[in-house]
Amino acid sequence: MDRRGVKVRKRLLRGALPVMRLLPLPTAARLVSGIGRLEHRMNGELRQRFDAVVARGNEALGCDWDVPAVSNRLAGNHILWRSRDLLVDVASDARALAMFDVAGREHLDEAVGRGKGCIVLTSHFGAHMLPAHWMYRNDYPLKLYMEKPRSVSRFMASKFDHEGPLGQDKLFISRAGDAADAAGSILRAAKALKSGKLLFLAGDVRWKGRLTAPARLMGRTFTFSSTWIALGAMSQSPIVPVFCRVGDDCRYHMEFLPPFVLPRDAQDESKAGEHAQRFLDLLEDRIRRHPADSNEYLFWDDEYAAA
Repeated sequence: MDRRGVKVRKRLLRGALPVMRLLPLPTAARLVSGIGRLEHRMNGELRQRFDAVVARGNEALGCDWDVPAVSNRLAGNHILWRSRDLLVDVASDARALAMFDVAGREHLDEAVGRGKGCIVLTSHFGAHMLPAHWMYRNDYPLKLYMEKPRSVSRFMASKFDHEGPLGQDKLFISRAGDAADAAGSILRAAKALKSGKLLFLAGDVRWKGRLTAPARLMGRTFTFSSTWIALGAMSQSPIVPVFCRVGDDCRYHMEFLPPFVLPRDAQDESKAGEHAQRFLDLLEDRIRRHPADSNEYLFWDDEYAAA
């Protein structure tokens, strides 16, 4: 969902964040989200649009949300979401990690301990880049398998500098790539897993063409990238779903779920959809419980709707 002046707002926020980071980081997060909440209260057109999509999501999911309250908090969390991990771009590991409340780390460590690499299956729910930041801070051998993220911290960007056949630059993907690019990218990702790396990729990416599967989210059917399913089936690496939301304390509440391994035939066209759906059901449950962390989902259009 594009807002007027979003580029200007990003520049202003980047300029203000170094000063905000001098404050206790939860206080800084509260100030950043306050920008969006204030804009929501002052801009009637913006407020009406947020209210409308929240009301539509409330109806689609059969929930009982307080629509005005969720709408206002969602507007605030949109600003935090767009700031990626810039808020925790601080020198002190201890100060950055104090912003996280982590549940289920034992699931991640169990998966890593199997020695077959690990797919960390993320989404665009909540503070979606913060699990990667946390794993980098804790020295997990993490690689991102996604389009190169913009507007990230200098700390995270420094992890992108490594070259070589398994370097991060070779694992960034592009929507503009052709079939050969996609095949080569998957082979490099599989090699990274075989070497024991953790691969961070999203299971909620709407896509067209090859390696896609239809699945439902919030009562609507879309085609989603099934790349994570193909990689999981090919590598037999354990898959650990992760979700991260902004709590009432303005800290990042992150949960790693128990690992699972896909059957080798999971990538078959007739079966990929059911595996995609299982993950999206987990995502939808989080949206039901924490709608203010739903980010763009409520604003999705029909571009990737399944035929």
